Amino acid sequence: MLPQNLISDLENAVATRSVETGAMLRRVTDLFLINAGHYSADQLELYDGILKVLIAAVEVSARAELAQRLAPVDGAPAETIRTLALDDAIEVAEPVLAQSNVLDDETLTHCITINGQEHLLAIATRNKLSEIVSDQLVTKGNIKVLRTLASNPGAAISDLGFGILVKKSADDDWLSERVARRIDIPEHHLRELISKASEIVRQRLTADIPELGETIKEICAPVNGNEAGLAKDYRTAELVVKSQPLTEAVVMEFAKAKKLEEVIVAIAQLSGLSATEIERLFMGSWSSPVAVIFKAIGFRLATVDAIYRSRLSAGQVVHDDLTQVKAEFIALRRPTAERIMRFYSARKAAKLSELA
Repeated sequence: MLPQNLISDLENAVATRSVETGAMLRRVTDLFLINAGHYSADQLELYDGILKVLIAAVEVSARAELAQRLAPVDGAPAETIRTLALDDAIEVAEPVLAQSNVLDDETLTHCITINGQEHLLAIATRNKLSEIVSDQLVTKGNIKVLRTLASNPGAAISDLGFGILVKKSADDDWLSERVARRIDIPEHHLRELISKASEIVRQRLTADIPELGETIKEICAPVNGNEAGLAKDYRTAELVVKSQPLTEAVVMEFAKAKKLEEVIVAIAQLSGLSATEIERLFMGSWSSPVAVIFKAIGFRLATVDAIYRSRLSAGQVVHDDLTQVKAEFIALRRPTAERIMRFYSARKAAKLSELA
């Protein structure tokens, strides 16, 4: 039990807003942790009441310290943990949302409803997530939350949740690939995802999961067969590009002048892809294949940045997709990127041969 003088000190400190309140919070926490996991329900309730009073009287740094100490404790006071989890300050809520086994689904879903994306991201990293919580994250989470959730093998996702994930992954290759690789994805959602995935995602899946090869071939053959008929007329841009040596510096100048068709044609010629493929990959939200192409043709990060910005209209802001592609570009080795491109080219040539 807590000593009587501590309870008296607590009442006095809180009543007078004493600077000792933070120290008292640490003292109570120290006492609790000595026998954590061995308290009766009444004793836990007593600690809960005292800690909640102190939490309301201390600053963010003290609450964050408490959250760090209690987050891994299975026998932590439930109401205290709930209060910390719902704290507006992410530095307080994050340790508890990510680690605490004391939290129930009701608290987690309530947190998702009332708090921002940083809180949702913390929840998405938990070792285990029920379908109820995962589906709420799928519905309300931004791309970072969705990527984290899709990469979490401990997250159970319902059929409805997978349907939403597949739709939201349509313009994000990284997310699309992660969802496709989940062993629990239902067959009908996997087929829908593959039908909408980029060619580079398909070839990665084929290389890493050979049993998917026939399914991918079956789903994608009609799309590939009709692709040539959708090409845009790039003849004028091709003449401009052919009029001078094709170097990274030339592409940089095209980008600075916002000559998008010339940029597309130049990258197509350097990568061995068609202008139509480059247009599809580069003019929308950027994803992993863009990083692969840039790395394979040997561009520098400054050129990557210039090409991205050449697509923006006046006043349009840079989005997270540039940060993600830059990170993948830096992490990717050029030989690896070149190997991916060779694999893709060989697969594309084989498909064209089949159609001939």
